[in-house]
Amino acid sequence: MRYQPDFLSKLTLAVESNHSLLCVGLDPDPFTFPERFPSPARAADLVDWGRQIIDATADLVCCYKPNAAFYEQFGASGFDALRQTIAAVPDHIPVLLDAKRGDIGSTATAYARAVFEVLGADAVTVSPYLGLDAVAPFLAYSGKAVFVLCYTSNPSAAAIQEFGPAGRPLFEHVLQEAATWGGPDQIAFVVGATRPEALRQVRRLLGNGGNWILAPGIGAQGGDLAAALQAGLTAGGSGLIVPVSRSVIYADDPRAAARELRDSINRQRQAVRAAATPSTFPSASSASLILALHDAGCIQFGEFTLASGVQSPVYLDLRRMAGDPGLLRQAAAAYTRLLQPLQFDRLAAVPYAALTIGTAVALAAEKPLVYPRKEAKGHGTGQIVEGPFVRGETVAVIEDLVTSGGSVLRAIETLRSAGLTVKDVVVLIDREQGGPENLAEAGYRLHAAMTMTLVVETLTTAGRLSSEQSAAVKTYLTQSKE
Repeated sequence: MRYQPDFLSKLTLAVESNHSLLCVGLDPDPFTFPERFPSPARAADLVDWGRQIIDATADLVCCYKPNAAFYEQFGASGFDALRQTIAAVPDHIPVLLDAKRGDIGSTATAYARAVFEVLGADAVTVSPYLGLDAVAPFLAYSGKAVFVLCYTSNPSAAAIQEFGPAGRPLFEHVLQEAATWGGPDQIAFVVGATRPEALRQVRRLLGNGGNWILAPGIGAQGGDLAAALQAGLTAGGSGLIVPVSRSVIYADDPRAAARELRDSINRQRQAVRAAATPSTFPSASSASLILALHDAGCIQFGEFTLASGVQSPVYLDLRRMAGDPGLLRQAAAAYTRLLQPLQFDRLAAVPYAALTIGTAVALAAEKPLVYPRKEAKGHGTGQIVEGPFVRGETVAVIEDLVTSGGSVLRAIETLRSAGLTVKDVVVLIDREQGGPENLAEAGYRLHAAMTMTLVVETLTTAGRLSSEQSAAVKTYLTQSKE
């Protein structure tokens, strides 16, 4: 197996050096296009054909996408032809194998070994129908990426992929769930260019960075290039791979066809960049978590009286996560990402809402957990901090959310009185009501997975929150800071 840099690095380099978001699909089809191949076609002819396409377009593409089925139909020799074709791609250009694999356990592991170790691909398309079990073996390969089928380009896709309650079609659930399976360098999505509205919604949820989208359907399937690019590009004119097969590989002049497509894409990219205005988008993992929290009732909108007696148009009850193991894992992953760059010996969960969350984070991060008591025990050891620790150790404090920071500061005082050092506080949601400032004034750094502003913007974009409700919450947040 040849050594290769990671997929995202190769893709980024190819996009920049070739000024291209065009991906050429390698779909050798001697049965539909017999005039392009010797008769009868042999597997060796597929290799020669592929090399000719690659040689003609290597400076015009960001990626190649061989379709495994067109090679596998020739049996063992076809599989070897696929391996040779992938090996013929220049090392600086990534290869995305279109195989749509999806199975569990040892079967998925075997598929992953074939794709990455035997064939030498950089990325692969996968089906999410069996859940994370089907994808995890592929993610175990460092530097490789998976493109999760989200909304495909075929005519009958809507019958399955738009199924679900109003405002929550299946393809959105797939996006939100799969975004938690790995980082943006590992997880990308397939969304058909024939579905510009779905493509636009996926881009809204993914935001302006992170996960890439593969948008098949331009050319023979009838997708509109301009509509797809307007819907799927980031504000910076990137984030979208446009795969085209037949209209390039079976053109009279494949190089000229590829150049024309690349240039058309670039003109649209320039238009998108010129029209872009600064905006704040959540990452795919944050958007997924926000929507899941809303579904679970952890984020509610209406008229609420808080413990302080203040009236609020929004109420957060993150304790409800304890009733949803999947949501709790998702939240724990968000905490773990924030904790990775921090230096600490143990976690310390603030009672009581954060105790369940802290346990989940401790398991996900594989870090020991302690917690300060709200009151000293009048029996037994009389400890004010539960769990084993050594005086002088540093703890990262885990809380569910922060408002003014008062409860966190009280917990920190208890931890410090027991001889522990505190530098960092990690929360899921910053309500933006003075917490970061108050903690900073006391000498502590706050790390929040999301702010209330981000929550409101995400739910508004997803159609979960009306413009009137959004305005009311934003007004409340602004006034609460004064």
